[in-house]
Amino acid sequence: MSVEASGGGASVGSSDRSGGNSVSEWSIEMDRNEESSYQRFSVEEMELFVSFDKALDGVNKTGRPDDHAKPKIQKVPSMLRDKNNFSRYFGPKVVSVGPYYHRDCTLMKAKQIKVNLAGEFLERNSVKKEDLYDDIRKQIKPLKDCYDDELTKNYKDHELAWMFLVDGCAILQFMYISVKRRQRRESRLRNLGIKFDYAVFLRVDLFLLENQLPYQLLQLIIRHASKQVLLESIYKFVFYYIRSPEEWWENEEKIFRDRQDEHVHLLDLLRKMLIQPLDQIHKKHDFIENIMGWTADLFDKLRCNGNEYWVPVRPFHNIRKLREAGINLKPSETSCVTDITFIGGTLKLPPILLDESTASTFLNILGYERCPDFHNHNFEFSSYMYFMDKLIDRTQDVEELREKNILQHELGRDEDVAELFNEIGSHSFLNDEIYYDVKLHIDNYFDNKGFMWLRKVTHDIHQYFKNRWSVLALIAAVIALTSGIIQSVYTVSAYHADSKNGN
Repeated sequence: MSVEASGGGASVGSSDRSGGNSVSEWSIEMDRNEESSYQRFSVEEMELFVSFDKALDGVNKTGRPDDHAKPKIQKVPSMLRDKNNFSRYFGPKVVSVGPYYHRDCTLMKAKQIKVNLAGEFLERNSVKKEDLYDDIRKQIKPLKDCYDDELTKNYKDHELAWMFLVDGCAILQFMYISVKRRQRRESRLRNLGIKFDYAVFLRVDLFLLENQLPYQLLQLIIRHASKQVLLESIYKFVFYYIRSPEEWWENEEKIFRDRQDEHVHLLDLLRKMLIQPLDQIHKKHDFIENIMGWTADLFDKLRCNGNEYWVPVRPFHNIRKLREAGINLKPSETSCVTDITFIGGTLKLPPILLDESTASTFLNILGYERCPDFHNHNFEFSSYMYFMDKLIDRTQDVEELREKNILQHELGRDEDVAELFNEIGSHSFLNDEIYYDVKLHIDNYFDNKGFMWLRKVTHDIHQYFKNRWSVLALIAAVIALTSGIIQSVYTVSAYHADSKNGN
């Protein structure tokens, strides 16, 4: 709570953080220490001092906010919401979850669908709604504390408890159904009155910052159902939304082994899965790539004579400049946004699929990282968007990434993708430590003119011989040349032999 916001709201009987002194008591204490204090300040002015002390209650002795407190579910910061008409990406399209949009009249049609989903969840998991409601009501204080006060102040406790029951059961059942096989999934959703297009929008709405339920509420409901499969369906649903099914099956054991269920909400879990490094299936580097990697290391060692050297800060190079310098582009082994490497003139970037929901999801993750009580100061996702924005300057850059299977999209035009990254990336910021090595190696590459020339020549040769017809043509040319040489040698030898015989 800011001093400005709290200053006008403090009452004369409010307590300071020293343990219960009112403003009048505090003024008497001031008067004892300094005779003129009471005459110097009015009651309204003294209220400001007390409000200041109250505002410091959430700050620990080191002068920093309490890093152990979980961030609250709140509105997207205005610094992002008010830019470029981004506000359209932060509100739900079909279904409200939690208190913020609960009374939005444009979302009323979804209430029956939520009731249908919640009813099926209660029935199939043999959960008594009375018992579950009673348990939620007992936990209403910590559940309310998961939200910014402004989002819950107009609701009574029993209204929130019932809202949590219906919304929590509904989204758990929706996620459970959504990870089933396609035919079974579509059949069950249709029976609940949920059409395919509606399900697509509903899935997007579950990852909006302002449309979240506390993760501890979902845990409470799962305990009543006593089914581990519900927890597994949450992880699978979230992972499928942002990363490939193939990565899931290759890393399912690791995901569950390393999981820590201390999440704030589903968007928090989504962000963690997007930046989570998985067991990489290392592809064998081709011979040329290995040679170039060793050569690059040798050039660096020779250039700096084995000593450390300082490289000045340079701007990021876009895709066009990287390709002109002979740098090759390849997809990384995983789609983790931190899985970016540069070795021997090859830049590897995580493969990504973009669709109509991408802008909404990306902006809500950025909004979450921008919240004032967000504790993870690495800003992995914001740094990734910043990095991609610097790589992509024009439509041709998107085309290049698409041809390399790094960036696939369903947005129609490559121009739309370039605009998406430039629009969002311009409001991102970089944590220099995340891609420091990548940036340093790229700068070293551009500093090594000799190595850059060698890399470009080698790259051109490598690209040429990737075509099998080029290889066959080379073999045919070598055979023809060898045959011609042999024939010429034979002809000359025969001529000299004839000369010796006097013919």
